[in-house]
This record gives sequence, structure tokens and C-alpha cells, in this order.
Amino acid sequence: MKEVKIGVVGLGNRSTAWIPCIHLVPGCRLTAICDKVETLVNLRHRLAADLNKDARVARYTDYDAMLRDADIDAVAILVEPHNNVELACRALEAGKHVIAEVPLCYSLEDCWRIVTAVERSDRVFQLGEQVRYSAFVQVWKKMVRDGTLGKVLYVEGQYLHGMGPDRYYHDAATGARIHFREAKKRKSYKSRFWDMPHVILYLPHELSPMLHVLDERVVKVTGMATRPKSYRYEWFPHADLEVALMHTEKDTVMRMMAGFTVATLGGSEHHHRLIGVNGWVEQPMNPEEKGKLWLAERFMADKADVKWAYKDYWDVSPVGVSHVGQRHSRGTGQRPSRDTPMEALQSGHYGLDYYPIAAFVESILEGKPSAMDVYAAAETAAPAILAAQSIERGGVTLDVPDFRPGRKRKAGRYPASTSGLTSKGQITLPKRVRDSLHLHTGDRMEFLVRGQTEAVLKPVTKTVDEVFGRLSGRAGVTRTVEEMNEAIARFQS
Repeated sequence: MKEVKIGVVGLGNRSTAWIPCIHLVPGCRLTAICDKVETLVNLRHRLAADLNKDARVARYTDYDAMLRDADIDAVAILVEPHNNVELACRALEAGKHVIAEVPLCYSLEDCWRIVTAVERSDRVFQLGEQVRYSAFVQVWKKMVRDGTLGKVLYVEGQYLHGMGPDRYYHDAATGARIHFREAKKRKSYKSRFWDMPHVILYLPHELSPMLHVLDERVVKVTGMATRPKSYRYEWFPHADLEVALMHTEKDTVMRMMAGFTVATLGGSEHHHRLIGVNGWVEQPMNPEEKGKLWLAERFMADKADVKWAYKDYWDVSPVGVSHVGQRHSRGTGQRPSRDTPMEALQSGHYGLDYYPIAAFVESILEGKPSAMDVYAAAETAAPAILAAQSIERGGVTLDVPDFRPGRKRKAGRYPASTSGLTSKGQITLPKRVRDSLHLHTGDRMEFLVRGQTEAVLKPVTKTVDEVFGRLSGRAGVTRTVEEMNEAIARFQS
């Protein structure tokens, strides 16, 4: 394969950054676009034509039709996060490589679904998170690896974004953002920010780069939030601010914060900090400001201002993108020289949008490991998902599963659900088991023992006497069949 032909599904606002990026990255070409809103399909088709008049980009409003008929090798999924995994799995089953926007998903079940789907396929999967390619992330990773900070004890990450009232609804005909008051006057649908039940679920730009810096995974998490109704927008039914406290496998404490209805000075504000036994580093909320550095063993009497930035993009290109900036004639596969990737500077998010796509294309063309593979994606999503569950359960501490295959789980298979036995001989059925068997409080079960080492759990089928005379949602006295027959006989007499 000399180039990767990409189809894009989900043509909302984010696609206006992705489509130009695909045009900029060497080794790939946009060949298809898809969205259920036909107006968006036509608008993005014109955008693609403006970028390359010779491009032939097929248009679809049916995703399965695009997978079946379009000339594509890969799919870029830019839809609502709760639809990411479904569309990704269908693309993998169709033999396509997948890159997906963040966040990955909103449930542990979806984490396991995409992990096992990728393991069963021979396709590349990558999450399109871009902050991990920042200059400060590359420097901090090297500092941690070299021991400059000593043992890292504490990590902070926060994402505050003062979103306006036009970020929660879209016009049904055009897909355009509309004010919430306008949504009541015309046919509309809710945006992904409304459908996101907990803002802490949007942690990829904070948690992903920090886990990359530490080469770590989270094993325990607890969450806390303000009330589940906004103080800023009285019509918005979710918390303004949510915080997660996490503990990693190698004994680092992390605090992650997210809030999208909080007024901010500079719109989107990201902030990161590492504290080690020998010093600390800090990245400011405003990218125009300088970071901070203090090292105890370097005899620093005060913190120093530092600006981490790429100057020669080739020499310090982000880890996992070795050919960034190598220009070539599209379709020839030629990469004749090392030169600064000015293309990256033309992409969004301060030039960072370029790198996930470049890394994805490199993985496909050169057979290299994905820069943010399905395990890193799940390890970023799961702690946030469990933080949301912790908030709903009053701040309990929850364990984060290990998504990588090993002794307890073979690749391509779901993990076995286990539960401990209490001193009274009782067990708690895992939620996954309860959901699969549609069990509820008070339901009866039976155990069928098979030999010396195995028992089968089965829901007990209710008898007619147990359910007869009950009406769903109506309180009343349960009547037996005999009582019903007697009542009928009295009526007939």
C-alpha cells in the first residue's frame, strides 16, 4: 500500500479541522464522507473540493453503504462518543483501519467491546488525542525517564471550557449550532455535550498525556462533583464541575478536573502539573504564557519560567511520528528529504491536530505500533467512566480493570466475571452478569452443580401463580389462579 484512502463519518464542526488535516498529511487521501444530515455532506464535499479540485470524494448518508461501496482503507470516526465503538466495530468487521475522535466511549462494556474487536482483527486502531504530541509532554516524559524529578508522587490535569449556550443543540436540517432558546422553536437535536452525562468523562486531553509521560495506568479511582444541575445554565441538567482522584499502578496520585459550564478567561483552558521528590514542572492554562520548573538538586533559589515548544519540527518530532514533515508526491510513496513539516502549523489546536493522523497513517504504511492504541485508549476512558460511577454512588473507590491480555484473559475474549465469597456463604453477582441475565433485586436463581469444579447459574422461571393477576406498574394484591376462577364463576352465575 502506497497511500491510505480515508473515509470520514460524522461531519459536524470537528470535521472542518479533520478534512484539511487529511489533505495536509503525506501518505493519505480523503475518498469518502458520510453523515445522516445531507446538508452537512454537501457542505463538507465543497470544503474537500476547495482543498483539492482534482479530488474525487464520494458522498454518503448511509454508513454501512460507505463501508461496503466506498474506495477506502480506513475510517475516521468523528461522531458522538456514545456511538464511537459501534461504528468502529462495524468498520473493523468490514476490514477497515480506524481512527476515532475523543472521548473513546462512556461505558466499560464499550471499552471491552472495542478492545476485543481490535484484538480479533488485523487492523490498526488509534484514538485521535493530540495533546500527547505537545512539546511539553515530550520533555516531561524524558525528565521522568531520566529521573530528573525523582519519583513522581503527584499529577494534576484539568480542563475548563466556558462553553456558550449555543453548544448544546443543533439544527436538525443543517447540523448548525443553535442557541438553546432557538431549539424550542425549530426541529433540533441535542449535541454531544448535552448527551454526556458527566463532564469528567471528557478527560482524554488531561489523562492521556499524563499516563504517556509516566508510562502508567490507573488502578483505583474515586469521584466528586457539584450538584447534578448547572448553576450557570438553569436549563442544563448536569454538574458544572467534576473531580476525580486516582491512584496508579506504580504509586502516583493523580487529580483530574473537568468543567464545561465554568466561565474561563481564555475559552478552553488546559493545565498540567507533575510533582516529584526532587522538583516539579507546570504547564500554564493559557498556551501563550510560560510554564514553570523547579529542581531541588540544581540549586534553584526560585522557580524558572520555561517555554516548551518545537523549533525544528523534524529533530524533535513527537514520539511515534518518525516521518512527520516528509513531503512526497501523493500516490508515489516517495519521501525524498527531511524538512520541517510546515503542514503541521496549518492544522488546528496550535498545530497538534496534524500528529494523530500522521501517526495513524505511519502505522498503516510502515507496520509500526499505533501511537495511541486501543489499550491506551481504554486506559484513558475507563478511569473517567469509573469516576462518573463513583460520583453517582457517593464517592466510593472503584477498581480499574486491566485491559491488556495476559494470564487471566486471552486476546479477543471478554474477561471472566469473578466475585468473592463472604463468611456467611454469600456472593455478589457482578453487574455484567446481572445485566446479561436481566436480574433484579428479589429475583430467584438456582445453581446446577456439574462435577467437582463447575456450577451453572440460572434464573428461576416464575410460575403462572407468581405472575398471574399482576399489572406492570400497578400496585395491588396478587391473586392465584384458583381465586381468579372463583371470581369468574361468581360473575357468570
